[in-house]
Amino acid sequence: MTQPPRESSAAPSAAAKPLDGLARVLRDAGLLKEVRGAEDVDVSGVSHDSRKVAEGDVFVAWPGMVVDGHDYAAAAVEAGARALICERPLELDVPRLVVADGRAAAALAAHWMEDRPGDALRLAAITGTNGKTTTAFLLRHILAARDRAAIIGTLGYVGTDGTARPETAELTTPGPVEFARRLRASVERGVQAVVFEASSHALHQRRFEGVRLDVAVFTNLSRDHLDYHPDMNAYRAAKLRLLEHLADDGTAVVNAGDSAWSTIDAPKTLAFAVGDAAPDVRVDLRAVEVESTLSGTEFTLVQGGWRYPVDLPLIGDFNVENAVAAAAAAIALGHDLSDVVARLRTVSQVPGRLERVVDGLFTVLIDFAHTPDALERVLWTLRPLVNGRLVVLFGAGGDRDVAKRPEMAAAVSRVADLVVLTSDNPRTEDPEKILDDLEAGLGDVPRIREADRRAAIRIAIGAAEPGDLVLLAGKGHERTQTIGTEKHAFDEAALVREACAARGAA
Repeated sequence: MTQPPRESSAAPSAAAKPLDGLARVLRDAGLLKEVRGAEDVDVSGVSHDSRKVAEGDVFVAWPGMVVDGHDYAAAAVEAGARALICERPLELDVPRLVVADGRAAAALAAHWMEDRPGDALRLAAITGTNGKTTTAFLLRHILAARDRAAIIGTLGYVGTDGTARPETAELTTPGPVEFARRLRASVERGVQAVVFEASSHALHQRRFEGVRLDVAVFTNLSRDHLDYHPDMNAYRAAKLRLLEHLADDGTAVVNAGDSAWSTIDAPKTLAFAVGDAAPDVRVDLRAVEVESTLSGTEFTLVQGGWRYPVDLPLIGDFNVENAVAAAAAAIALGHDLSDVVARLRTVSQVPGRLERVVDGLFTVLIDFAHTPDALERVLWTLRPLVNGRLVVLFGAGGDRDVAKRPEMAAAVSRVADLVVLTSDNPRTEDPEKILDDLEAGLGDVPRIREADRRAAIRIAIGAAEPGDLVLLAGKGHERTQTIGTEKHAFDEAALVREACAARGAA
């Protein structure tokens, strides 16, 4: 039998379309302020990067946090852009559509150019501080029992075979043009359902404007990204924008155990929880009787008067929360709970999410936890499962929220027996200064300080004793480390195995 070709995240080239059609789309959305120049030209693509402009593109410019796209409009025209979408008038000899919001216009333009691929797909989006990636991974696996399902998210594009394409992993939610292209690629490959992670940045920047959702999932809310959002209220408000994308007959799937979502009001909601929620809170799907080991987690799913035992091959109470969120979303999409439970029993490890790398004299796990709440949740989950010491290697990202660093360290110090303090992605900050900020919150817990993460991994593995558990936190699925402005190859799992082999513990 001929096998289907390997899926790609790349979309086919769009056919040329009249610019006046795009102008109507932007006008109908209330974004178009004025048109300068003739509209009787055809455009064949959308770009917001002047270095990637193709002949016939419409180039979209907006002022960003670091650079202003308007400064590159002339270069885009020289490279072949046939028209511009911009937030301020530019004196260039091509048609210019002046809009109120360039980011939203880019999303609408890209979706229009790709023939609105979202309309041909069942779409589920997941937002929240923690759990988005795992919930998306679980939901795709459940949906795959009936549909060809894919993911767009932190792991990159995950195809219908459940395999991530690492080369597509950049942002949690891609930029507006790339997002539309990945939806189009999904349609071309016969995908029927797409699950995607909706970051607070993407929601605030309107990267998927015009896309309508069948399901919007809200996991949890804790401190993160306050280098971008002014405060927690603004961060929460950005997350709640997901409701604006919900289709008229769509369902909001809400974590009833997190008070941050208590005000969510949608025509259709499905509430989930782990354990007991507040007495006055409605819960439609609940996980109870949770028991964890280093091999996985057992719990019971309760829906109305029905009870279903689940044997989840993932570690931790927080993964139970992710599993229940995914189950609730699948139910909202029409799946029967008994079928959902059967699929949960067969899910594979999620890359970089409490991923077991070594299991012998001692155990080594890698996880993406990089916020105070995520670290605390992971560590308290692991603590009762460890016979020996809990050794934690972690750092903090450079050029990011400085105030969370001592909170991260304090969360680790409350649980760990030994800390190896090291770099995450230092970016343009001095790594030693980042470690100083972290060390201020560590208290009296024994620690080893080594800014070079490669060397720190060797130290952590060398310090491990029989029965210990070593957790490498912060990098997870990432395969690069950003130092300065350069990305360097960095496969944490491979480095762990090398270190174990060197000490004869592989």
